[in-house]
Amino acid sequence: MSEMLGNRYFLARQFDKALQYFEAALLESPDNNRIKKRLIICYIHVGQIERALSFFYDIVKIDPFIIINTDPYYDDCPCLDMIPGWESKLNKDSPKSDLYETLGMLYLFCDKDKSITYFRKALNQTAYKATISSILKRLTSIDSMQAH
Repeated sequence: MSEMLGNRYFLARQFDKALQYFEAALLESPDNNRIKKRLIICYIHVGQIERALSFFYDIVKIDPFIIINTDPYYDDCPCLDMIPGWESKLNKDSPKSDLYETLGMLYLFCDKDKSITYFRKALNQTAYKATISSILKRLTSIDSMQAH
């Protein structure tokens, strides 16, 4: 029930409302990567980048293709709509590490190479150096892996 309500709010792009339902649904089904992927988007939308990064890392260390194989249209992933807004913030005079981390996460849903580029930029500025380094290692090693 919680996941259904979360999905309704997610589809309506009311990510702040979807968040509470996805969190409850994850308690019921802690290994559900579909919920985790949606939580990443919700946390990014509400500015909780650290929480988004935590779920993102959990998925990437298990199987990055869970995110890479997301179809932005079929899975109704708003990453393509969110990216321009986050990229426009790069021109402002503000700390860039959260922006680089966020763009790295969002781009993995639709462009692995750009994701890697932004995570590399984040690496020198992030407070989560070990996490970002591990993500980069995993993503750069998958060129030799086969998509499933």
